[in-house]
Amino acid sequence: MKTNRNPARPRGFTLIELLVVIAIIAVLIALLLPAVQAAREAARRAQCVNNLKQLALGCHNYESANGTFPMGRNLQNYISVGGSPQGYHDGWGQFGALLLFTEQSGMYNAINIMLGPYQMRNSTFPIVGLTYLWCPSDANIQGLRMFAQGAAWDGSYLGTTYTSYRGVIGTFMQSPNSQQVLMAEQGMFPDMGYGPYAPGYPSQPPVRLASVTDGTSNTFLFGESAHGKLSQLNCPACAYDGDGWWADADFADSTMSTFYPPNLPGADVTIFPGPCDPSGSVAGESATSYHPGGCNFAFADGSVHFIKNTVSSWQWQQMQQVQVSNNCIPYLPIGTPMPVYQALSTRNGGEVISADQY
Repeated sequence: MKTNRNPARPRGFTLIELLVVIAIIAVLIALLLPAVQAAREAARRAQCVNNLKQLALGCHNYESANGTFPMGRNLQNYISVGGSPQGYHDGWGQFGALLLFTEQSGMYNAINIMLGPYQMRNSTFPIVGLTYLWCPSDANIQGLRMFAQGAAWDGSYLGTTYTSYRGVIGTFMQSPNSQQVLMAEQGMFPDMGYGPYAPGYPSQPPVRLASVTDGTSNTFLFGESAHGKLSQLNCPACAYDGDGWWADADFADSTMSTFYPPNLPGADVTIFPGPCDPSGSVAGESATSYHPGGCNFAFADGSVHFIKNTVSSWQWQQMQQVQVSNNCIPYLPIGTPMPVYQALSTRNGGEVISADQY
């Protein structure tokens, strides 16, 4: 019996079949990539939550040791290398005070805490990058440093790194009246003003746990303010490197308010018509993040919650304007009713807030 020694060769893919296979692969990749990106963002958000929880626990350890939470914005008397006074300028903020309680005791012990952060004697410390102050989703902040010759308050060089997190001072960040600013700063890190360093000026003391009468589970402690979003500011005086410094607690450095809602659309440009120019303070002093839909906040009880952009809040259309010199300042009258977002930022406002409202 004869056998076929030359069987027909296997038939290859036709062009149409190849295109169909490529299309199927492309569809699978298109379906897979969003899932991978979502998983990565979930991991970044989990690390961000962990950073905030670490800061909140550090605050409670600080309170146990000192009887109060760390001070907010304050001014210290700067002295030059030659011993001459340089005036009152930015003092160490809450993150400096927390170094001892966030596994940075070596750095804390090396700092002269009686002198401000931006002078020669302490100049090597603000440039130290603290990874627990960087949200992984705020990618541009990691390892970013700024140096400026002669920019420190005593004329020495100034260097700093940045923070993605800020202590909440309360509801108002600006007002035509400085005393009204202090009255409205009923958060966990109110402005101490000149405090004990210059008697006679208005100030508020550091917060004691007993003064959080709204309940620690209903009061913001820290919130996110993504440094990377500051680079979008559309004004010459709003360079991103001028905000978000971790060492001091000045407005837009390591403190913020709830004057504007989270992730306010248009906060990276002037949102007010006419002569009013917030000069970048909207994004610089507000809650922002790269997490879809909202921002993480640490509460005074140590818990961390995700606050949605849609939370009940004041809107910029409600705000009034007052002319001050060549600028105008947006503000709301003292006593304006507080929606949920603003109420969460006060420690003693007497508001009753249910967890299902945010």
